[in-house]
Amino acid sequence: MPFHLLHNDEHHFDFAAFTPDNIEQIETPPLLVFLHGSGERGLDRGLTLKGIAHIFENMQLPVVVIFPQCDWEHRAFYGAMEERVFQSIETASGTFGTNANRIYLAGYSMGGSSCLWLGAKHPERFNAILCIAPGITWMGEEPPPRLPIEDQELFDSMFVVSNRTEIIAKHIKDIPIWFLQGTEDEPCPIEETRQLVSELHQLGANPIFTEFDGIDHDSLGMGLEQEGVFEWLLAI
Repeated sequence: MPFHLLHNDEHHFDFAAFTPDNIEQIETPPLLVFLHGSGERGLDRGLTLKGIAHIFENMQLPVVVIFPQCDWEHRAFYGAMEERVFQSIETASGTFGTNANRIYLAGYSMGGSSCLWLGAKHPERFNAILCIAPGITWMGEEPPPRLPIEDQELFDSMFVVSNRTEIIAKHIKDIPIWFLQGTEDEPCPIEETRQLVSELHQLGANPIFTEFDGIDHDSLGMGLEQEGVFEWLLAI
């Protein structure tokens, strides 16, 4: 079966993983970390595959894909959930013998924002990012629940202050990144992503940006099935 349920013994959590049918023929396969949207938080590991399992099964990418799950007590992959991402990477590496020098990030909505967060904090860990319909404005007067105090300043600079696109761009400018988003996205306005892409260009970066004309926030499937996106990713 191409889908697996892996268990992290040290921290006692499960997460889903995908492997292509010919995984045994791939020596030290690359690893892709997929970060889901806010609606897939919780304890049902199958939620992280909702609506996209068939895409990975049909594409049979020559890569191990893991789907860490964010709990309900966090609003994104920061703090303990950030640690869970790296714990999941470690577990998958031990299980499938993945290549430590070829780790990629992909995320949608809350997961897209989390890709920016992880890329900013750990730019040396990830080869490239697919960022689908990210939100870069923190909605709410209170800080994110369970956000470590030491991360508050960085979080505010990336998702709260008025020049946040400029700050994010400075942190992720050295990571190849492909943004994909619908032009009618209301929860995560595309204008903010356009501004971030512009800031990256001003810093000499060369992000790719695909806009889906007339599409709302429901752009995950289109993003993953965009022609050439995984060929580009795995070539880096």
